[in-house]
Amino acid sequence: MSSRDAELLISVDRNGPASMQAQLERQLRDAIRGGMLRAGSEVPSTRDLARDLGISRPPVMEAYAQLAAEGYLALRRSAAPRVADTAPGHRAQDLPPESITTLVFRYDFRPGSPDLSSFPSARWLKAAEAALKTMTPDDFGYGQRYGVLPLRRALADYLGRVRGVGADPRQILITSGFEQARALMARALKRRGVTELAVEDPGYSDREVWLAAGLKLLPIGVDEYGIDVAALGKSRAQAVLLTPAHQSPTGVVMSGERRLALANWLREKNAIALEDDYDAEFRYDRAPIGALQGSAPDHVVYAGTTSKTLAPALRLGWMVAPPDLLLAFEDEMRLMDCGRGRLEQFTLAHFIISGDYDRHLRKMRALYRDRREALLAVIAAELPEVEISGISAGLHATVRFPRRLNEAAIHENANKRGMGLSFLRGHYLGTAPHESTLLLNYASMPESALRTALRTLAAIIADS
Repeated sequence: MSSRDAELLISVDRNGPASMQAQLERQLRDAIRGGMLRAGSEVPSTRDLARDLGISRPPVMEAYAQLAAEGYLALRRSAAPRVADTAPGHRAQDLPPESITTLVFRYDFRPGSPDLSSFPSARWLKAAEAALKTMTPDDFGYGQRYGVLPLRRALADYLGRVRGVGADPRQILITSGFEQARALMARALKRRGVTELAVEDPGYSDREVWLAAGLKLLPIGVDEYGIDVAALGKSRAQAVLLTPAHQSPTGVVMSGERRLALANWLREKNAIALEDDYDAEFRYDRAPIGALQGSAPDHVVYAGTTSKTLAPALRLGWMVAPPDLLLAFEDEMRLMDCGRGRLEQFTLAHFIISGDYDRHLRKMRALYRDRREALLAVIAAELPEVEISGISAGLHATVRFPRRLNEAAIHENANKRGMGLSFLRGHYLGTAPHESTLLLNYASMPESALRTALRTLAAIIADS
């Protein structure tokens, strides 16, 4: 942007007690001190500002010169005037730290992120161009706040074909990811009169949204067959949060017998399940497992996102709501905002319909399978005593040690070496086992970096 394009919220009163130069100096000085004009930002040239204000140029030139002398403006020949880098004003250190910070590691084993370097930028750009050509002027308005129809139709076809989810497009609500789906579910459950929510144990470690809604969390154990449905049946739970296709974080798959028992429990208790199908598209050594929603569509809220398949930054997710909860979800979404970005939704719809989504998933399955094999090979050589599970699908491995490790020391030493780690212990709401279990994401690093990181990790564990 040139100074000719820069605009400035400033005015002068020709009949005021102060001169026009003094008025300009005061307003500019206050704007810089107050942070409205930030260090380094461009301001209009003296000629442009005089023209915009309808006054002669000399008062503006004199005001700029005075402010430059005071250190507020930087004036250089043949350069646009700017706020001086050393100008007094708000500084970052004057602000409180962000409540949520994202740590960046050289080697990050923490589960949650796919390979961000493999985002299909070229194909996504083509999909965006194609989407723009199909959008009408009305598509740029406030309508379709629950999701644009082309995306809801594309998802209904895709989820039915790939995940066995049965849904009318009207039942599909577009969210900004699973975090928003959780928040909507928490409010809808509270409205329904639910007070106690069963959660897998171990399970998700971030529980604030449920607690903020006033729900009591009941931990239900998980074994090699999935959540303990018998224990669930004995609890007072009126709803349950589940990851049946690839349990988070252990990686176990809920057995057919447990699925049948859970569907029966949902019907008998008129209960609700929230199914997070977060990474079911990635499977390697087993046949695909259909979504639980197909077994009890009137009692299961199905949730999915593009966070693992494409990238978290897209902030695109979806919920398939049972008919009797649909209006409650729509009410909560209407109170929350005006919906997700329409262009991104039309782009994803085209990406799915064109077949690019399926092609990308096939490519990533092969890539992640190779990285998983690299991880297993190094673990076999460097940590032969561990037991590995949860690797037939998903993006991370569960690595159980036969003993209790000094987890705090390992965390500290790993962080010093630029490595992010996650232990299973932090995912328990109830009592965690004595033995230590690591959760190792193998998706986000290339094979060479993965091998180096694993050898470094083995050395850290040995030293600790």
